[in-house]
Amino acid sequence: MPVRALTRAAFVTASMMMMSAAPAMAQLFSPGLVAVVTAADSLSPGARALAAGRAAHQAAWSQRQAGDYATAVQTIENGLSVISKALELDLDASTRRDLVELQSRLQGLRDAARHELPSDTPKSTSDSPRPPSAAPSAAGNEPDSQVLNAPAAEGLEPQFNAEVYRYIEYFTGAGRSVFERWLRRSGRYMALFREVLQKEGLPPDLVHLVFVESGFNLHARSSSAAVGPWQFLRSTGRLFGLTVNQWVDERKDPEKSTVAAARYLKHLYTIFNDWPLTLASYNAGEGTILRAIKRQGTTNYWDLRLPRQTEDYVPQFMAVLAISRDPSKYGFDDVELDDPMNFDEIALRGSVDLRAIARLSECSPDELRDLNPAVLRHAAPGSDGLTMLRVPKGKGQVIMTKLQDGVAVPAVDLTVRHRVRRGETLQGIANQYHVDAARLARANGIGRKHPLRRGSVLTVRSSFTGKVALADLEPGDPRGSTRYVPTRDIRVPRTTLNAASDAEGRVTHVVRRGETLASIAAQYEVSPEDVRRWNHLSISKLRRGTRLKIRTGDAAIASPKVLTSDSLQIAALPAARPASSRRTVVVQRGETLGVIARRHGTTITALKRANRLDGTVIRTGQRLKLPA
Repeated sequence: MPVRALTRAAFVTASMMMMSAAPAMAQLFSPGLVAVVTAADSLSPGARALAAGRAAHQAAWSQRQAGDYATAVQTIENGLSVISKALELDLDASTRRDLVELQSRLQGLRDAARHELPSDTPKSTSDSPRPPSAAPSAAGNEPDSQVLNAPAAEGLEPQFNAEVYRYIEYFTGAGRSVFERWLRRSGRYMALFREVLQKEGLPPDLVHLVFVESGFNLHARSSSAAVGPWQFLRSTGRLFGLTVNQWVDERKDPEKSTVAAARYLKHLYTIFNDWPLTLASYNAGEGTILRAIKRQGTTNYWDLRLPRQTEDYVPQFMAVLAISRDPSKYGFDDVELDDPMNFDEIALRGSVDLRAIARLSECSPDELRDLNPAVLRHAAPGSDGLTMLRVPKGKGQVIMTKLQDGVAVPAVDLTVRHRVRRGETLQGIANQYHVDAARLARANGIGRKHPLRRGSVLTVRSSFTGKVALADLEPGDPRGSTRYVPTRDIRVPRTTLNAASDAEGRVTHVVRRGETLASIAAQYEVSPEDVRRWNHLSISKLRRGTRLKIRTGDAAIASPKVLTSDSLQIAALPAARPASSRRTVVVQRGETLGVIARRHGTTITALKRANRLDGTVIRTGQRLKLPA
């Protein structure tokens, strides 16, 4: 190939390669390139690898165009070898991302050149069959003492592509201060969350989802009213056993919310059997993901076109997981973490005033509120008359001793507003709050002339006479733990998917001014028809800012089985909800038909039709049917 066909970077790269004892590579370039070898001395290892890969790509492209397919394959494999060795080094995120992208492009070009080789030509030494007696992966996989004594690997491994490296670059660059704040805050809850996840049978590394959800802020609240470290909506939190009322919001509780999140994630995983899709559905809802799979015919998360927030959600998680696995590599090993939560648990009968317990334990009310963030005001009403509290380490025995010695702690009077649901009775509501049913009826003017009506709001004054006492629980009673969340009967999907998301060779391209389908396809060495098919485009005209899914390397030439709605049987998969519940919602303050429609994946028109509404005006407390 003439020297003038290569750029200056190619000159430098080819010469550098020849000096690094790569005789096969030296034979592929003109000897005239040796004259510029000294120009490579000032480049960093990552830059040299990039230059080498780009030179190999340009040389192989020309060789393939000239019909010399075997030489093109050998050129590419030498370039891939240089990149592979460079990726083992400690590179900055930007260089690593560029190398991964270049690696994918080289692999795609290599596969295309291999496809054009005559059938009797050996494609590469790596494709030769392995002797039956050889070990599957003996070279470089010896079971040394470090391997024999290392703990088992986690069940959740990060997946990498250009999008993941982009977020690694952000968290280690412009967003470094934000990530440091998250990391510092995580020290208080990380061990606690991991323990809960492991007890629920999930990979403890799912704890890194909290970085993306709330940055370990227990009081975080999103624009859609999702609350707590795991960002539960009120309806979803209640569905998975969390109590939310004017006194308590267990979405903020570090243990209870993690138990509920674990159960929700397990439910989603039974549907998809794939962690990227499970995480995406945790963000957008399983209905959104299932409809996208049905419409686009693929179960690979990285190939799906989804709402922008969900497309960014999983790459952010993978980036956080990668950084947390090796914080010293990314410069976070010197971040001083907050001290972990350390507390005692006490079980009490009755509704408890935190101020009284603080005096009893000789600590400040703020300390108790910090340990019990689910308590919204000064009092903690118990479920079934039982109140579980966290108190500072060492104070549990102090409180128990004082209560056993007869120290009086008066129960607090709580006024609760209860909205009557379908099928509830006055006696049942009274039993729920441990009050007298007749007194509850008189206080709310309920009698023969004015019976209990669904949707009405009752004022319940929960008055416990006497003093707060220690709860006498049987050994092994699950309620005797601050992480106890009552189980819910969640309908198990009748049909599940067996997905296997793969990030390899997947790139997201944002259309810039002046770009066309043909120019974008040429940039990634694929055809415009491929880009149109991967993104389900009906026309060739592109709008600036459009996000296109691009496949490179092996992913670009693979022909996966096209999935259909019949093969997926997605219609048989219900949303997560109790088996006995009806598809209805109660309108909350400030909600509109549009908000409810978006939250439940339907339309305003469908909601109006299902509820026979003439207009769009709805009132707080109104119960609406959700369309099928």
